[in-house]
Amino acid sequence: MAKHRNSGMSQNLFPFLSILVALIGSLTMIIVVLNLIQMNKGEGRVPEEIEMAKAYVELEKQIENDKAKADQLRQLIENLIQLRTETVQTKEKLKMLQNLLDSTTKLEAARDELVAKLNILTNTNKKLEQDQKDILAQIELLKKELAARKLPADAPALRVTPSGSGSGTRPYFLEIADKTVLIHKSLTEAPVSIPSASLMQDEGFINLLKEIGSKPTNRLIFLVRGNAGAVANLNRAAQAVAAFNNTNGTEIIPGRLPLPGEGKVDLSIFAQYLAP
Repeated sequence: MAKHRNSGMSQNLFPFLSILVALIGSLTMIIVVLNLIQMNKGEGRVPEEIEMAKAYVELEKQIENDKAKADQLRQLIENLIQLRTETVQTKEKLKMLQNLLDSTTKLEAARDELVAKLNILTNTNKKLEQDQKDILAQIELLKKELAARKLPADAPALRVTPSGSGSGTRPYFLEIADKTVLIHKSLTEAPVSIPSASLMQDEGFINLLKEIGSKPTNRLIFLVRGNAGAVANLNRAAQAVAAFNNTNGTEIIPGRLPLPGEGKVDLSIFAQYLAP
């Protein structure tokens, strides 16, 4: 009975041993196949991978170099843009400086012209001041002469006589009174009276100066009354003539004749130049 029991146990373990042997064989085959695959992989692809690795390293270096060059080009472009901007700004500054230089040149020319006119006006004023002193002196002498002769202060007429050669000269007469200037154009009609304060705004006065300035032989004569107000008014009239000269480029230089007393002005000796 024991022998029969042992024989049954041997028969039951055999399938398991067969399965185990089959598994071991399969594992052995798998290991061999894996080793062969690994050997084939090591023998056939290692040099290719090495070359690819080298190429990759070289490519990375090339990329870095290209990146550096790109950065340099980018910086160069930025520098060129900045340089162009600075060049445009420099051109604008140069243009502005040229305009300023042109303006300065024009201003200097205008200044020189004004200085020349100022010098003329200064010299004219000095001459007027001296003439004023001379006229006052002549008036005082004439007053003394009148007093010595005991002539009436309101003599009927003050006869104006020419002084100098006067050859070819055409006289125009302006009477300088206390606060007015009178234009004598006629022997019989009353002179045109103009307030001294509005001489440069009076059309008749301006037209008279234009007519005088049109020919070098025309001459303006101031007939100055013998009182302090008329002498002071003489300066205003002379300044008005000087201002007209500066504005119009004329060279009208007034002459002066004193009128002592308060009588009517007699210009009959100049009848050929006056209306009847």
